[in-house]
Amino acid sequence: MINPADSIRFTNVVSKKYRFHYENINDIIKLFLEEVVQHNINIKGPLFYSINNVPMDEMVNAEFFMPIVEDTIDEKNDMYIHSYYAIEDMVSICLYNQLEKNTEIAYHMLLDYMNQHQLNQATPFYHVMSGDETLQYVFIKVGASKLA
Repeated sequence: MINPADSIRFTNVVSKKYRFHYENINDIIKLFLEEVVQHNINIKGPLFYSINNVPMDEMVNAEFFMPIVEDTIDEKNDMYIHSYYAIEDMVSICLYNQLEKNTEIAYHMLLDYMNQHQLNQATPFYHVMSGDETLQYVFIKVGASKLA
């Protein structure tokens, strides 16, 4: 089911951009989390990331985000601090099984919904990770605006 009134709102968010082969996404998530931990940062989560290109060549440009307690970090090492990270007017869908297989379907569902409701895609797709060891799920969100 599509949620037509979603958003992303966090304070004190650290982020870093990566370029990688789509099959390596789990390794990149692990690398990002390790880099966050190396800075002795207190995570308040959840991890989320944006896919900033259509990976026609199987290479993904993505930015990974983690809400943290601190409002600064000492050494940035290509990390960026956002004092406030907010995107309003998003449509979203939740996936909880076969995440890799169903992500492409979810993208199509969101794009079809926007087309049917005369909305433009205003942001890249965001993946907000949630759950625990027994049930993992992801919210896929995209900013949408009325057609001009």
